[in-house]
Amino acid sequence: MTEDLPEKPEKIQVEGSIEKDKVIITDKKGFEEFYATSFIGSIEKNTNGQEILIIDAVEVLLLCERNRILVWEDNDKNENLYDFEGLLTYFTQYDEKLWQKYIIYMDLRKRGYIVRTGYGDGLDFRVYKRGADFEKDSAKFLIFPVFEGNPIELRDLDKMSRVAMSSRKDLIVATVDRLSKPIYYSVKKFQILNKGENGDLDDIR
Repeated sequence: MTEDLPEKPEKIQVEGSIEKDKVIITDKKGFEEFYATSFIGSIEKNTNGQEILIIDAVEVLLLCERNRILVWEDNDKNENLYDFEGLLTYFTQYDEKLWQKYIIYMDLRKRGYIVRTGYGDGLDFRVYKRGADFEKDSAKFLIFPVFEGNPIELRDLDKMSRVAMSSRKDLIVATVDRLSKPIYYSVKKFQILNKGENGDLDDIR
């Protein structure tokens, strides 16, 4: 006679409220399920001093796709519950490249990396080594998404390269091809040559 295996507990669903291009969670269960376990979101305090979990758009899409978060239109439970397509449409008003960024975000997570958002200046993601503690360890890579129809400016690439070098991180340019497949390019060092007043090419360092 075989023993019955214990049933796996179902993953909890947590309610959130939309505030522009973010979703706010106040339920402490969400802190444990998303931030502590899945490395999603950032814990901050609101104007009342209450701790809240702030989740960026790509993270919200991930949680919705996994059926882990509940968000209603106009934050009203009498309205429709957002599905993945509804959230994507809503958030795209704030970022027209959100879908491509989500493809990159999901691909990196599927590869086992810890991916954090919000580095700024076009560097949309910080990526940590597998098994890292993002609260203690430093990110290994900075991800600079570049997409078809939006050619990269050389000065922007130079700026990103400088930021990565100064913070001792590897710069990765990420793009998405026509088959929605992410492609990554490592940028070890990038310099722009600028014509000086004397007619020579001076190296910008």
